[in-house]
Amino acid sequence: MPFELRETRLPGVGVKWTATTAHGSRLTVIQHADGTRELYVFERRRDEEPAAVVQLEDDEARQLGAILGGAYERPKIVEELEMAFGELAIEWVPVPDGSPAVGRTLADCAFRARTGITIIAILREPEPVAGAQPTDVIEAGDTLVTVGKLGQYPAFRRLLAQGPFGNGDAGADAP
Repeated sequence: MPFELRETRLPGVGVKWTATTAHGSRLTVIQHADGTRELYVFERRRDEEPAAVVQLEDDEARQLGAILGGAYERPKIVEELEMAFGELAIEWVPVPDGSPAVGRTLADCAFRARTGITIIAILREPEPVAGAQPTDVIEAGDTLVTVGKLGQYPAFRRLLAQGPFGNGDAGADAP
């Protein structure tokens, strides 16, 4: 059974998302206009009363979303892919708050030319950027999906957090 997510606008309240899992449970998330969330867990699709209700503040919901999305711990399949790549690793790197890369294109940042790390995708709401291009602009809150050698990541993380960036490197980070 495919995972179908239904969105319903709740005027004056926010947005409700409902999904049924492959195991037959139903989940409902209500995101209120003030950013708080309510998560309702129904053991079976047809249950009328939830088995559990969890209330989350905005920052708690975002952190839980990052955990569920694999930002803190790579899924086993990714570990297996890394083994297949040999020395290469795939890393999900959140753009730090206040990064000087925000508002710049990948070409401006020239990560590959400067560190050897290639940006292959950008995770962002509401739509991720697959197949990142040199003209893609880094935004606050983005998570960069990268490929590189493990030893290259310290320099990449430093550059992402601190810069400096110039426009003279345009085109240097084309994937």
